[in-house]
Amino acid sequence: MNTPKRLALALALAAPLAASAQHVNWTQWTPASTATGTTTYNGNPLTVEYTGQMNGLDFDASYFSNTASFTNAEVENTPGANGSVRMSGGTTPVNHIHLSAPVTNPYLALYSVGQPNVGVHFDFDAGTSITILSQGAGHWGGGTLMLETPTSVLGYEGNGILRLNGTYSDIYFTTPNYEYYYGFTLGVAAVPEPATYAMLLAGMTLLGAAARRRRDRR
Repeated sequence: MNTPKRLALALALAAPLAASAQHVNWTQWTPASTATGTTTYNGNPLTVEYTGQMNGLDFDASYFSNTASFTNAEVENTPGANGSVRMSGGTTPVNHIHLSAPVTNPYLALYSVGQPNVGVHFDFDAGTSITILSQGAGHWGGGTLMLETPTSVLGYEGNGILRLNGTYSDIYFTTPNYEYYYGFTLGVAAVPEPATYAMLLAGMTLLGAAARRRRDRR
């Protein structure tokens, strides 16, 4: 196979993992429940249960209407009207999200965390690895999310998406700061099958071989 064809094949093999964003299956919370919802993970149903401080479930999609704050290069869709857990915090007991099966790299969408001059923390269990994927303005204006420590997210009217890196069936966090109104929801996305990673490796190998041959011809 000549070099141009090898390059074309390599790019085709790598394409499945090169897409700019993926669809996230946000939890569909059950109205009138005690914070129980469902979603789909790798084609299988997933139950999401939350216990801890809460002021009920909220299904107002306008909290996520600023798509620039709730989408990014990895996540293509907002939670919309699937619902969220509404909180005010200010308590010491540990909040707990339980998933009926382990999931890899779950997402949390946070909205209205704190006020412009009032910081509110989401303090996660030790060992939790967090990446802030996006942040910005929300329903009540602009805001900021930041990692104050590796396991503590601080918001000043913060809105955005966190990725919890790793595999989880239980997520623990506290919300020690009282503030009138903020909330979160959880989402999951399909994890590529091992065969997909093999395709990517094969594609990258072909790209490397083509590059070496071009150098050798010089």
